[in-house]
Amino acid sequence: MKVLFSITYYFPYISGLTLYCKRLAEALVKKDYQVTVITSQHDRKLPLRAMESGVGVVRMPFWKKISKGFLMPGWIFESFRKVKKSDTVVINLPQFEGWIVAFWGQLLRKKVISIYHCEVILPAGIFNKFVQLVLNLANFFALYLSNKIVTYTEDFAAHSKVLKHFSKKLEYVYPPVPIPKVAKRVQKVLLGKIGKKPDYLIGVAARLSAEKGIEYLLESIEIIKSNVKNQKSKVKVKSQKLERCFKIIIAGPLDPVGEKKYKEKIMKLVEKYKDYVVFLGSLKQEEMGAFYSLLDVLVLPSINSTEAFGMVQVEAMMSGVPSVASGLPGVRIPVQETGMGKVVPLKNSQKLGETIADVLINKKKYIKDPYFIKQTFNMGKTVAFYQKIIA
Repeated sequence: MKVLFSITYYFPYISGLTLYCKRLAEALVKKDYQVTVITSQHDRKLPLRAMESGVGVVRMPFWKKISKGFLMPGWIFESFRKVKKSDTVVINLPQFEGWIVAFWGQLLRKKVISIYHCEVILPAGIFNKFVQLVLNLANFFALYLSNKIVTYTEDFAAHSKVLKHFSKKLEYVYPPVPIPKVAKRVQKVLLGKIGKKPDYLIGVAARLSAEKGIEYLLESIEIIKSNVKNQKSKVKVKSQKLERCFKIIIAGPLDPVGEKKYKEKIMKLVEKYKDYVVFLGSLKQEEMGAFYSLLDVLVLPSINSTEAFGMVQVEAMMSGVPSVASGLPGVRIPVQETGMGKVVPLKNSQKLGETIADVLINKKKYIKDPYFIKQTFNMGKTVAFYQKIIA
């Protein structure tokens, strides 16, 4: 069977959405599907045609960037050709061009499936509001033309302003999350970047973008210090020197598209707390296991529905690391399903700091059976779900 994936960004661009698509596409190739991905040439250095891990990748050159998207006139004709050669079309939303692929799919009588990963919330401003409106309309039309719509959780769908209109088409499945493997060599490299290892390592696995809420974590540093100090009288901890008690290590791209102003804002905070923050940059998927193995807690302080789940917290849990996640629909599900961590209110540095300190001091309380975690978020179940739905 021939399957076409449509997505705005694809690997080597790193985001939860691109990783989801890449993992699923490569897993289907292993099941003897012929998989092609049509995407943007977001970096002009990337080849327009390539075979990557058995997946055919077609990158469309763009005429102009608009916010986080692209104008790609050639998309109209190339997507028609690719849809015509496919049996099933899988559209990864949000994506402005997705409606074009969905239209061709219905015109050519192909099965059209949309994966609704999240909702886009752009920064304030008249232009961004216009872009968001256009994108929302395009996504809505793609969903209308889809035979089936897949999203991660019922929790997210129940709170989505868009998905409530398509309840009869909805299917739910957890994202494809492989079990992380630890490379000792990578561990040593990361420890070299971190410097002298503190008692506690607080991890963030995210690109530097506004919806991730990293500023709230940085603003909670003094609160974490204070709460750790207060609990020393109750619980024995390793270090008596608060200035060396913990560090925040951040793994992810530092220059994602459209986030220049946000990066400037974060770097001002980093300068203030430079003794506590280490940027590791982008890590390859095979390096993430080593990253998780060093952590005492993973923090996901996301602030809006651009975050709909947070696969990284499941990867951390599989590695024995609890998560502190914001109480967003969908994002709170891994913690609620497993009890491996705590959920905190959005945009609340005080509560975030208090909760992180609690999990650091009482980490054993939040560690759960690894077999249960791996079975709950079994990647094989996700792949089997898609094999059934695309048939």
